[in-house]
Amino acid sequence: MVDNSRPSLLPIITSVIGSGLLLFVLNNTAADINLPHIYLQVNSFSIKGDKQIKFQTVAINDGRSIATHVRLTLYYPSSNITNSTIPFSNENITSLKYENPSTLVIELQRLSMEASIIINTTTIKKNAVVNGSPVNNLYVVSVASDQGTSTISDSPLPTIKIEDAGIIPFKLRLIIVASILATICFLIVLSYKRIKNYKSQINRSQFVFDIIKQMISVREKFKNNIHVTDIFPLSIWDSMDDEGKRQIFTDHRDYNLISKFYSKLRQRDSDFSKEEINDDILKNLNQVCLNLVDYALKNIIWKKYRITSHKRLHFIISINATLISALVIFFIFEVLRIIFFLQFQSMLGLFNNTTYYIFTLVSRGLVSFFIAREIIIYQSSYTYDISDNNDTIYYTSLSSIRHGSIKLFVFSFLIMGIPLFLTGSQLHLVGRSDIAYQFFIAILLIDLLRMLILSFIIPKYIFKNTLNIK
Repeated sequence: MVDNSRPSLLPIITSVIGSGLLLFVLNNTAADINLPHIYLQVNSFSIKGDKQIKFQTVAINDGRSIATHVRLTLYYPSSNITNSTIPFSNENITSLKYENPSTLVIELQRLSMEASIIINTTTIKKNAVVNGSPVNNLYVVSVASDQGTSTISDSPLPTIKIEDAGIIPFKLRLIIVASILATICFLIVLSYKRIKNYKSQINRSQFVFDIIKQMISVREKFKNNIHVTDIFPLSIWDSMDDEGKRQIFTDHRDYNLISKFYSKLRQRDSDFSKEEINDDILKNLNQVCLNLVDYALKNIIWKKYRITSHKRLHFIISINATLISALVIFFIFEVLRIIFFLQFQSMLGLFNNTTYYIFTLVSRGLVSFFIAREIIIYQSSYTYDISDNNDTIYYTSLSSIRHGSIKLFVFSFLIMGIPLFLTGSQLHLVGRSDIAYQFFIAILLIDLLRMLILSFIIPKYIFKNTLNIK
């Protein structure tokens, strides 16, 4: 017997790992919060029949630390700068220069907290616009420092695609992964005891189911060949102590019938081990075991030992496991695809859409197969049913169906393997397309539906089995 009072190392280890990851996330988040933030504001008004425009640009450090090596760039795509003044500044300006007639660059060694600078500029419209200039913009103002950058304009900037290298910083990716792992660790710690109790209930239900299946299997072998010399394992009956078995089989008569059969089966095994026995003795031993198992199967009301008190809870767990699995698959192959894969695809050009489609098909199919298999195995512990007249047991099983695992493998590829993101390849834009978000929500819901079909609908009709008790 295992000492259940001994504390498990799993919650201790996961809590330590989760705490370390959480500390990493909090430290990086706090560092980001304490960074300087330079607020930009531009006011403008036209003079002399809209040919000249005056701009007042304000830059204020409203962050929580000093910005260093500040570079402020004022760009007027459709105009040339005719005049510029700095009526106010808290800091010394180290450089002020015109990179071209439309661009003014101001450099400061630092910009302290709450410090600000005001720049007044006067521009006159160009006779012709340079090719490639964002003609819809009157101004584009950006500020760069050692701690970060910020840009504003009077109209939206050109669309940034998620394939563009560096659009998602490595530090942000690292924080996202660390946050996910920390959440998983804490969920394991918080749910460990509850999972342990659930496992105990599942084991009881599974114990009854396994006992019935083994007794039916032994009876069939004896009926098919009364001289059979097979060794029948006793591990299922011995897997639980007598007290636990009595808590399940609460009727003394029923418990004694099952116990007597397994005792006789143990004696048969012992007799075989001691000496060679002739056919008559073998037949007598097998016949006694056959009579005992047949009588027990036909006279025990098995339906009353089918534990249903936690069936609803088990069903909820199965549904949640399926939905969480679908979310994980979606997150890995859609969200992490954006965060980690696409920019390297763009930079290196190693994969085209067809190659990535095949890679995703295989990966999704394999992951879905292993997850669905575990969910179906878990369901088999409580989804079995016994007919009212106690003569048939209905259950779901992969092993009892010819090529059951192969069939599930094929269904996994057909149902869950096909990635949907390629159908919306033109929609993956960041920061401007509501259609893109609606598309991601749609494929998320479709993934949830597909996983439910694979884990519940397919087993119900493809992997259903029956066994005759009587």
